[in-house]
Amino acid sequence: EVSEVVNKLTTSPLRFVSEGRQQRLMERMHHDPGFCNDRGPLLLQCSTRDASGGSCGSRSGAGRSPMELLQHRRLSWQALAMQAATLAIAGGAYFVAVQWPRERDLRQEMRGLRAENERLQHQQRVGSSGFQPRELEALSGPYRQITGLEAHHLPEMYGSVREKTIWAYWVSNDCRSSKHCILPPQIQLCTETIERNKGSFDFRILHYDEVERYVNRIELPIRWRELQPALQKDSLMNALLARYGGVALDISTILFRPLDEHWDEMVRRGATFRGYMYRLNNLPWRQPEATAVWFLMSRREGIFSSAVRSQVIGMGDRSDTSAYSKSYLALGDQTLTPILRMFNYSLPKCIHDSTVLRKWECPENELAWKEEATGPARNDTQLLLQDPRDGPQLPFAFVGMATWNISDGQTEIDKSDSAIGSSLYTAECKSMKRCWEDIFLPRFLEPPLGGEGHRMPFVKMFRHGADLQDKTRKELLSAKHTFFYNWLLMAGLTDI
Repeated sequence: EVSEVVNKLTTSPLRFVSEGRQQRLMERMHHDPGFCNDRGPLLLQCSTRDASGGSCGSRSGAGRSPMELLQHRRLSWQALAMQAATLAIAGGAYFVAVQWPRERDLRQEMRGLRAENERLQHQQRVGSSGFQPRELEALSGPYRQITGLEAHHLPEMYGSVREKTIWAYWVSNDCRSSKHCILPPQIQLCTETIERNKGSFDFRILHYDEVERYVNRIELPIRWRELQPALQKDSLMNALLARYGGVALDISTILFRPLDEHWDEMVRRGATFRGYMYRLNNLPWRQPEATAVWFLMSRREGIFSSAVRSQVIGMGDRSDTSAYSKSYLALGDQTLTPILRMFNYSLPKCIHDSTVLRKWECPENELAWKEEATGPARNDTQLLLQDPRDGPQLPFAFVGMATWNISDGQTEIDKSDSAIGSSLYTAECKSMKRCWEDIFLPRFLEPPLGGEGHRMPFVKMFRHGADLQDKTRKELLSAKHTFFYNWLLMAGLTDI
C-alpha cells in the first residue's frame, strides 16, 4: 500500500490542482520569477540559484521558464513523497518489531491473569489450596497457609474409600494430570494385569492433580510438590496407608493372582503390616537398604501414622532429602525401617552386613532411640515379613530379564557380577531357558501352605521395566518368546 501511494505521488504531483489553476500558475511564474519564493499551494521552495547565478528571489537574474519551474516543483513533490514513504515504512517496522509483540505479550499476560483469578476464586469457594501455600500467606493461621483448609475439614474422598484398595502413583511428562495421561506401553500392560487380578480389592492410580482429594496437605512433606516423583510416591503411599489402609504396589508390577489370601492371613493373625525385608533368609544383601517399599500391605491407622509424622518432621522446610543417610530412599526405607524395628529388635540390620560397603547409608542410622534406653519391643501388634528374594524379586531382575527368550538354552546370561551379596549370587541357572524353567516356574507353581498367601503373587520389574522402554505396545506383544509376554499370559491377559 505504501509503494502504491508513493507511485501515485511521484507520477502526478499536481493531480489535485485544476487545469485552470495550473495555467494561471504558469503565467504568473512567467511574469514574476520571484514567485518561486511565494509558498503557494504546494508550499515548496525553488532551488537556491537560478540559471544566471542569482538568488531565486532576485529580480536581477534571468527568469526561468515556466516548464523548468514546474519540473522543479515536481521534483520537490517527489522528495516529499519519499520522506513520507520512509516515515510510513519506519513506523510500520516499529509497530511490527516493538509495539505488536508488546501488545501480544500483554494480551497473553491478561489471559493468564484472568485464568489465575478464576482458579483462585474456585479454590476459595471449595476451600482448596492446590498445594500452593504461598498464595495463602495473607490469610491468618499457619494451618490454613499450608493446607488452604479450615479446621475440621477432611479430605474429599475420606469415608468413601474401601480399606481393601490397591494404590499406585504415576507422574511423568506425558502424565501430569488425571485427564491428560498417557502411560508407557509396558506400564499400561502392567496396570491391566493388576486390574484383572485385583480380586476383591479396588485399584486406584493417583495422579498429581488428585492427591489433595485423598490426603490432607499437612500429612505430606511441606514441599512435596518439589520432590522427585519417586519421593513423592513414597511419601504419598505413607499418607494413604495411614488414612485408608490397603496395598501400596509399584505400578511396574505384573500381578499374577489376587492378594486376598495375603490380606486375609494378615487380618486373621492380628497383624497390622505385611511386607518384605532383606536378609530375613540369612543371605547377605550388599545394598544399603532393609525394607522393600514396592509392596506394602497395611491396616488403616496403623504403623503408617508414625511414618506420616516422621516424614513431615524429617523433611521440615526442605525441598530435598540430603539430610537423610540415603536420599533416594529417605521417605521409604529410611522412614519405615526404624518404625518396624520397634516391634522386633532381632530383625537383621544392614549395618551388620559385611557385604555392605556404604554402611553410612543404612536405614539404621536414622534410629533416634536405643533399645537399652527405650525398653522392650512393642507387642501390641504383629508384622508379617518375608525376604523378597524368596518371592517376587527374581535373582536376575537387574540384568534385562524381561526381554529374555524362554526357549534360548544356548546363550549364557551375563553373570560377571555374581559376587556374594549381589542379586545373581543365588542364581544357579546359566541360560535364559534354565532360568525360566529352574527358577521362575517352580517358584510360580509352588502351592501355598494352608491359610497362607502364595509365595509369588506377582513379579517386580525394577526401573519401571527399563529394558522395555521405547517399545510400542505392538512391539511388546509381537515378541512372544520373551519373559514379559509370557508373564502377561500367566496373568490372564489371553486376549492380547
